[in-house]
Amino acid sequence: MQVRIPQPVLLTLKKLETASFEAFIVGGSLRDILLGHEPKDWDITTNAKPEEIQKIFPDSVYENTFGTVGVKVPRFLAHSPEGQETDIIEITTYRSESGYTDHRHPDSVTFVKTLEEDLARRDFTVNAMAARITEQKTENGGRQGSDSQKLPASMQAYS
Repeated sequence: MQVRIPQPVLLTLKKLETASFEAFIVGGSLRDILLGHEPKDWDITTNAKPEEIQKIFPDSVYENTFGTVGVKVPRFLAHSPEGQETDIIEITTYRSESGYTDHRHPDSVTFVKTLEEDLARRDFTVNAMAARITEQKTENGGRQGSDSQKLPASMQAYS
């Protein structure tokens, strides 16, 4: 199955790049594309800070400490509830994380400058991949896990 990138996602990537920022599809959406599945949501990472993202997308929502901005776009996801007029594309600033007291959420988030630093924090190699669609470029070697049906960890495990 060939997966098409929806127009709202392409426009979101393009707006970030037009504003001189980097923009990559990451996480579960990229994993799903590589497996030939239609993504259930779309995640983008960028070197733009949350305030800069909000200037580009004035109708966006930023209500967390993780650097994730929700950009409202016209409804395009197949699984969206009937009557819902918008969907959300999540854009996260490149970051590093430390401490997981609750074993799920980071205690501390620090914005970083490079995509490589951001990818290093991600849990599984398939989540440590990024695709710049305009260049058809994939970063990092995380695809090996998706081919073998195993998801190796990409960072040191903490217990």
